Amino acid sequence: MKKKLTIFFFTFIIILIVLFNQKIIEFYFKNKFSKWVEKDILFEDFQITYPNIITIKNLKIKNTNPFYYDLIFETKSISINVDIKSFLFGNLRIINNLIINKPKFYLEVIQKNLKLEDQIESDSQIVFEDNIGIAKKLSQNLPDKIWPIKEKDINFIILKSKISKGITYLNISSFNEESEILMSNFEFASFGNQKNYQHYKDILKIMLFDVFAREKDKKKKRILKKIYKF
Repeated sequence: MKKKLTIFFFTFIIILIVLFNQKIIEFYFKNKFSKWVEKDILFEDFQITYPNIITIKNLKIKNTNPFYYDLIFETKSISINVDIKSFLFGNLRIINNLIINKPKFYLEVIQKNLKLEDQIESDSQIVFEDNIGIAKKLSQNLPDKIWPIKEKDINFIILKSKISKGITYLNISSFNEESEILMSNFEFASFGNQKNYQHYKDILKIMLFDVFAREKDKKKKRILKKIYKF
């Protein structure tokens, strides 16, 4: 009887340690991903296949100050193969492989009229903003943002990624109806926010071009071409 109680006790302790560690890792990744994409992230389930495979189910990225969509992105599941050593030591987090299946992207484009004092320095009275932080910079020819120097700057790179069977929902404020666009399948390599690697926003631009190419409404295509300089 005593032996059975001892086995039960140690089994219970091991289960507690595993669950506790998983909650710590879940909190860590949620916090880091939110900082990397500069948006709030929600998900329903976070699973670890030790030592380095993470599966996240029903992940959603919230839209900041939404005009039409509450989300920017959602997917049923994401599989992430991480480099454990990079997450324990150093300032560069490495993701070996990222697989996203059947994602939904929500692109929101808002047309705005410039204030009178701003029209002097612009060739147009109309500017565009979007929910991914690209349109405003391009339509107003804004300089790159200068970030303050940090004592400890932790960046990330993704060595391989695959995105398949994606759909983009596009809403342009000057149109009454949204577009539903079936996207190409993508494979990318070596990108993130680390210096000397392709920036993740350049990956977004490639995917935006795919949306532009597959949009059937000619008027919408002209607007997308004007905004994103295709």
